[in-house]
Amino acid sequence: MKFNHLRNFVAVAEAGSLRSAARRLDLAQPAITRSIQELEHSLGAQLFIRGARGVRLTPVGQVFLTRARSVLHDIRRASDEVSQIQGAAEGNLTVGLSIAGHMGVLERVLRPFTLRYPRVRLHLIEGFLPTLENDLIAGSVDFYIGPVADGLVPADLTLVKLFDNERIVVGRRDHPRSGAGSLADLKDATWLTTSITHEAEDELTAAFTDLGLPPPHLMAKCQSALSILSVLIGTDMLAMVPRQWVDSPLVKDLVVPFQLREQFSAPPISLVHRTGLGLTPAADHFVTLVRKAAVTPLSATP
Repeated sequence: MKFNHLRNFVAVAEAGSLRSAARRLDLAQPAITRSIQELEHSLGAQLFIRGARGVRLTPVGQVFLTRARSVLHDIRRASDEVSQIQGAAEGNLTVGLSIAGHMGVLERVLRPFTLRYPRVRLHLIEGFLPTLENDLIAGSVDFYIGPVADGLVPADLTLVKLFDNERIVVGRRDHPRSGAGSLADLKDATWLTTSITHEAEDELTAAFTDLGLPPPHLMAKCQSALSILSVLIGTDMLAMVPRQWVDSPLVKDLVVPFQLREQFSAPPISLVHRTGLGLTPAADHFVTLVRKAAVTPLSATP
């Protein structure tokens, strides 16, 4: 089994046809066909089912695709590491960030990182651990920074706590209920939910239940900063979000925190990466900057 076998296999699986994969790799189609046949022969298993409209993976092929992608990502990472050790300071770094990770950490990391590694290409993905878990395990995402609920991290991922966090209630700047002093004053308001697990409704409802209040009226579920912000400033809906929302210059003039007497805990902001994954020098520097930024969260800076 050779590197080009894995590369060509992944290209065919992603493109859905030999012809499209050949164009993507700038290779002759017969060379792709021969490569797939050699790989199937070495594995002793059929990886694709050929059809008039292209190819589709067999069950064995679907399992092998995950492994092949992981190997290719590790080879890419190893190449970047050698290049950076030799002083070239080039390569790629893919980081998954929650909204709080973007607003509470990234703002203070980007400038010093790009000054140190100006030729490392950053790929930043907004998401939560449930949406990024498979990519972290496969190695296509180097690490994730954001909230992690208890018991959410599988055994093949490693979690490192960065800092504790809290949630606050926010609404648009001229919201008619902004003078509320307690969550009880908002029991008849409409809400949007954000989710760090697959149970967004439970996350918000728990805050009401703890105070003996009826469940909140949920009208929307959002999983990106843009969708959350669009709903908040365009409606009277409220949201319970990480503190970093109102500390960030991106949104602090658009939404306001409600000064409620209750305090709402939030899962800590953590760093998650694949267990046993060695970081490249660029990735290690990024993590070092994240740790420094995490010592004093944005909400505590003057």
